[in-house]
Amino acid sequence: MKEGIKNKDRFAKRIRTKRLLMIAFLSLFLTPCSLIVSQNTPEQEQQFSYYWYAARNAIDGERYPEAYALLQFCHALKPDDAQTLYYLGIMYQGMGKKAEIVAAYEEAYRVQKKGARSEELLERLLQVYLATEQWKPALKIQDEIDAQRGYDAYSAITRYRIYAMAGEYKKAIKEIDRYLKTDPDNLRFLLFKLELMEQTVAKPKNLIAMYKKILAMDPYNLMVLNNYAYYIATHGGDLNEAEKMSAITIREDANNPVYLDTYGWILHLKGKNDLALFYLQRALSNSRDERMKAEVEGHLKKVESLKLKDERL
Repeated sequence: MKEGIKNKDRFAKRIRTKRLLMIAFLSLFLTPCSLIVSQNTPEQEQQFSYYWYAARNAIDGERYPEAYALLQFCHALKPDDAQTLYYLGIMYQGMGKKAEIVAAYEEAYRVQKKGARSEELLERLLQVYLATEQWKPALKIQDEIDAQRGYDAYSAITRYRIYAMAGEYKKAIKEIDRYLKTDPDNLRFLLFKLELMEQTVAKPKNLIAMYKKILAMDPYNLMVLNNYAYYIATHGGDLNEAEKMSAITIREDANNPVYLDTYGWILHLKGKNDLALFYLQRALSNSRDERMKAEVEGHLKKVESLKLKDERL
């Protein structure tokens, strides 16, 4: 009984969609082309309003084929209506059609005048450019958003993300520094900068100064403690200091493979290979990421081979 009702509902929806499609296309067929591209009649304005709101409701209900037909009719009546193009873009997003999403939002952008473009449109176009890795157009849109709203933390983060994803780390650091001039003790931005400094292999003096600055503000930041401990241990630093910092991380997060690997490797560098193997084996058993597994396995093999060599002596 319930399945029969469901089938009837589906059939009714198909009929309603087909009916709307037919009305829309018949209306297009009956509308003189000269009226579509020029001034609309009052009747056509009413048609536009009716189908536009019907299309919006169809989008909200995720009835995309129905929405597509209705919006196409609206677009034919008013080719330069930015709101119709904007909702076409939303509909294409719902359908997962990447090329069409970009085309619709770009057309909406084109028909609106600079300075009068809605922030919602600019934000959507920005996200589409980021998703499709179009970095230069994304920066251009962010410039326009800043012109409307002003430069702020959100803008700085977006610019940092664009440059970082594009692999332009120096420009990303420059963008972070630009914001830090207005808020020098912003921990979030200092962490962004630290991450970039690690990726670009910054000068040891500068990198160590950044580790110390962040830990002075946030002494139990486990990620920073781990990375700083590993850095000084592998760059000729104080192994006792490295071990103390690394020990904090495994006490606070005992199953984290990154922290266990760091602690095990520091113990190995201190000549404590039996204990090092214990922590490295735990790190491997807790690793889920293939890259992490490969790194831990590399450490394990090296320590195991040294231990075997010592036993033979």
